[in-house]
Amino acid sequence: MIDMSIAKPLVKLEFRELKTGDERVVIDLYNSLSNESIYYRFRGFFKDFDRYVKSVFSDPRNIVYGAFIGKELVGVLEAVYLSDGCYEMAIVVKDNYQGRGIGTRLVAYAINDLKKRGAKTLIAHTTPDNYRILAISRKFKGIIKCMYDECTSIFNLQAISVDQFLN
Repeated sequence: MIDMSIAKPLVKLEFRELKTGDERVVIDLYNSLSNESIYYRFRGFFKDFDRYVKSVFSDPRNIVYGAFIGKELVGVLEAVYLSDGCYEMAIVVKDNYQGRGIGTRLVAYAINDLKKRGAKTLIAHTTPDNYRILAISRKFKGIIKCMYDECTSIFNLQAISVDQFLN
């Protein structure tokens, strides 16, 4: 018998920008996460999702993307505005959907949209043990710098082609 556990099953995903009316489903997704996923997403233990999500949606320069399977929100990527053409990315996929390529495809969707909006740079901060986001950073040619308990990935959006990940 051949072990095919490393093969990623194809999942029918739909992506869209989330708006203020979607705050509740984003909060519900965060509330559903395991402690490990919360730690990797927020680089520590965090629980005030209501206030956090409302603050992200309150700035119209921020862009929040959702990945859906049917009507279920399974992944969220926040592109938080830092300065003209520069955003900070944070991403999470629901626990029972991790490891299926959803995060990679959500990042590709966001990069494609941000490029169309004229963004030049995307930055992501993570812990050195968050191998999933570091692998995504490598896929999209991010420059990764780690120091002590933090890694930073910097993406030059104009140099990235995401077409192979958007199918």
